[in-house]
Amino acid sequence: MKKLLLILLLLTASLFSADLTDYQENYFKSFTLEENKKYDEAIELLEAIYPKYKYDYELNLRLGWLNYTNKKYQKSIEYLKNANNIQKNSIESLNMILLPYTALKDIKNVKKYASLVIKKSPANYYALIRLAYAYYSVEKYKEALHQYKVLISFFPSDTSIKLGLGSTYLKLKDFVNAQKYYLEILKVSPYHETAYKGYLATVKK
Repeated sequence: MKKLLLILLLLTASLFSADLTDYQENYFKSFTLEENKKYDEAIELLEAIYPKYKYDYELNLRLGWLNYTNKKYQKSIEYLKNANNIQKNSIESLNMILLPYTALKDIKNVKKYASLVIKKSPANYYALIRLAYAYYSVEKYKEALHQYKVLISFFPSDTSIKLGLGSTYLKLKDFVNAQKYYLEILKVSPYHETAYKGYLATVKK
């Protein structure tokens, strides 16, 4: 039994000491660089191996995320479209592509890709909340309100949705409903700074 245990320990040690592939090494290092906000270096590291692994779903998704984080939105979209072409049924890549399109205030494409997700997954949290926020960011407050109302029916306790509702009602000058949602947030999160500021804005009216 002791001999078997020793063999297993030696095998495990040899596995962990084995050389990593260029993919594994660079992919792993990219997270450390991202954590230290060295986005350009993380992207360069992965782009160095991209020609060899250009049809890899995870690599395209990762480069899409890093470019979005680095505010290179068009490049982000390019990689995320590649990821979706590789895994055509992926909801994950469609949800992520909403981020750069929202940052660009491209409501047409936010609607397009959110609709693709919602068609596959009608109560999808990320698609609905990103669509709601995209409407809000381009000052289409009635459309944003509609989306937030759909969301709150699916996720009644969600603070982010309540904050979206409060902020949207505030923009629409519906101070009663805005205050209602800010107070609901403060009930469970009394030190929520944004909700408190929103609440004060409704009181002053």
